[in-house]
Amino acid sequence: RPFVARALQVRQLPWPGSRSHQFYSTTASRGLRSRRWQRTAFGAALTVGACGYTVYNYDTAYLVAASVYRSSVAANVTCQVAWDYYRNFPELPAEGSVSEDERRAIQDQRSKVHVRAAEKVKRALMKNGGVYIKLGQHISAMQYVLPMEWCQTMQTLQDRNTASSLDEIGQVIALDTGKTVDELFSVFDAEPIGVASLAQVHRAVLRETGEEVAVKVQHPMVRTYSDIDIATVSVMFEFIHSVFPDFKFMWLSAEMKGSLPRELDFCNDKINAEQVQWNFAQHADIPLTVPRMIQATERVLIMEYVNGRRCDDLAYLRQHNIDPSQVSREIGRVFAEMTYVQGFLHCDPHPGNLFVRPRAQGSASHGYNFDLVLLDHGLYRQLPSQFRYEYAEMWYALMRGDQAQIKYWSRKLSGTDLYQLFSIILTGHN
Repeated sequence: RPFVARALQVRQLPWPGSRSHQFYSTTASRGLRSRRWQRTAFGAALTVGACGYTVYNYDTAYLVAASVYRSSVAANVTCQVAWDYYRNFPELPAEGSVSEDERRAIQDQRSKVHVRAAEKVKRALMKNGGVYIKLGQHISAMQYVLPMEWCQTMQTLQDRNTASSLDEIGQVIALDTGKTVDELFSVFDAEPIGVASLAQVHRAVLRETGEEVAVKVQHPMVRTYSDIDIATVSVMFEFIHSVFPDFKFMWLSAEMKGSLPRELDFCNDKINAEQVQWNFAQHADIPLTVPRMIQATERVLIMEYVNGRRCDDLAYLRQHNIDPSQVSREIGRVFAEMTYVQGFLHCDPHPGNLFVRPRAQGSASHGYNFDLVLLDHGLYRQLPSQFRYEYAEMWYALMRGDQAQIKYWSRKLSGTDLYQLFSIILTGHN
């Protein structure tokens, strides 16, 4: 009751129509208008201030907004995929516990979930681009570790890279070299000859020397977003691991953290390419060519232009009377030399980075009618002597079919007892 009484006293108003009521109404309306104007003025000042800050710090504001958007895309698809697996992915029963029809139905259901999840992730990777495309390309190459539905879905990302505009490329070249495209080159093809997730390559002609060159230019926003993208991918993997403790691929995000910064500095391409040239200088019998590096900055690499086509282009090989089995054997020799002898290993040897260039028979010291052209030297791994020895012993045991030695060297190399899975990964055979 005391509360009610006080409330009534506070809320007591003059009788309508009285002078005191008119005075009260006028005063109240003036106060209300005054407070409205104050709120409006404050809101306008706040809006103007925010807009002014955004305009003055446009780059920072844009970066924050874009980073939040990219992270939200990744987080959204991670939650969708995790929920789909949690709700719709059935356990595979043990052999003999269910009929064959039931087992096939369960496998079909699992496959559908894999495809659905992979498609969602692929769309998100394509939407964000850059580092995310690189992640999808890594996934596509893990056929012996990940479900085939994931690998097949991600394979389309090998050729789904969006080219940067010529203006954007020109800005990157000017910022990194201090010269415009016209100052550096007498000819610069507007259409890139190759587009990858991190960079694209244009054919050009140097103005000073008239030499035909290939110019590798990094996409302008890749470096800007790389740190936040790597951090987001790491958080995604940790979330998946927390939901599914059996998820064993945390090493993939760790690998990206270590390798991507090196790939984003094109000075490493020049250093690594020159090291490979030196390593193979004494092997005149191996038909390996590495383009000569002319100039490198963090985002621009100018190198010798080398004609050729992908090593898996069989029609091109037949057209130039090149034996595919010889090409295959020499690729094996190159990477065996890198792996077991030199210990300096190219870490991205897909067909897009291995070209074949025709040569006239007998025109080269190696005796073949082709050269192997090794491209993209951004990522190498230095293999310790002990690893090379143990890895050789592992392969020797695999070739002999010595199960005890396979188990022993698998344990030494991988630190696990999963020697069967390790053998499958190495050999590509079940």
